[in-house]
Amino acid sequence: MEAFWLYLHILLLVFWVGTDIGVFIAAKWSEKTSLSIETRQTVLQLGMVLDRLPRSALTLIIPSGCQLAVSSQWMALPDSALLGMWLASGVWLAILWRGFLSTDANVQEQSAKINWVLNLVLAVCVSGAGVYLFAERVIPDWLALKILAVGAIFTAGVLLDLLFKPAVDIFSALADAPDDAELNTAYSRALSPVYIAVLAIYAFALTAAALGVFQ
Repeated sequence: MEAFWLYLHILLLVFWVGTDIGVFIAAKWSEKTSLSIETRQTVLQLGMVLDRLPRSALTLIIPSGCQLAVSSQWMALPDSALLGMWLASGVWLAILWRGFLSTDANVQEQSAKINWVLNLVLAVCVSGAGVYLFAERVIPDWLALKILAVGAIFTAGVLLDLLFKPAVDIFSALADAPDDAELNTAYSRALSPVYIAVLAIYAFALTAAALGVFQ
């Protein structure tokens, strides 16, 4: 089973980072004033559809990683804890996709808010667990550092959603005034910190992967 959990964990990383690059590119293209506003809206909408995959992968990273650590005997966790993680991740995934597939704006907003809160909770809990495990030497140092990197990813994700909201509001205003130079400049300016948060997520994800490979 160890090989299976390793395969699943790697597959989630591929979907997560690989697809997220498409989201990054879509956001960059939505800034292009040489394109029609309809094209820019379509590109950004496509990016939001692609964003479903990395968000889905993120919900499964913790249970798959813990399952791999247990099967590899790097960490000791009871079966009940692992089952609880999978059940919680399944509920989180269902909440996400309920929002993704719904045409009701209220349901979409509710799903997004719950997702943000869960990201915040995981950012605190995973980071705290990483600090404790590293300080107490309960598990190998590389694994504790990997947990810290995952905690940093959740933290960057929380910031990303906060930073992206103003950019979306400005982009919505562009629908009525696509040639407004000030609005376009404001949109690009609002996206700048978003890109930094996205690049931070890539860096932490690749760091976590490297710690697992070069342990």
